[in-house]
Amino acid sequence: MRKYFSFCFYFLILFLISFKSSYGQDFTLTQTIKWSIGTEIQTPEGIIKTLGVDGAYIDSRGHNGIITCVGSIGDVLKADCNLKDQDGDISYLDAYREIGGADGVSKMSGGTGKYQNVSANCVYQIAASNQNVSVGLVTMQCKNN
Repeated sequence: MRKYFSFCFYFLILFLISFKSSYGQDFTLTQTIKWSIGTEIQTPEGIIKTLGVDGAYIDSRGHNGIITCVGSIGDVLKADCNLKDQDGDISYLDAYREIGGADGVSKMSGGTGKYQNVSANCVYQIAASNQNVSVGLVTMQCKNN
């Protein structure tokens, strides 16, 4: 009986270590997005327009789902996003990029379910886009904190 409990205890420890390492590793995301630009206002810094983004994503951890963002665009793009995965868990993400710049930066700040205590710093690129139909492909590389 004692051997059985020892085996279960060691198995549980190994499981917890492997679970932590699967969520503690750096990862990549690929997103297909469609954006819409809405109302605009004049500010001392220039014109700012509202921005909405919807799409789908897949990441190197095996998650996939939908992405939804709201934000603004002027000289810089700023947005807050939700990534909702196949289990219904949501990751909170922000995005920032200077217009005309090559790379943007993003930060994951927790979420629901499995993402509750996950935080990461990310860099993203617009890998391909078609301005005429407002669609794009975004690649992102993230480092867990």
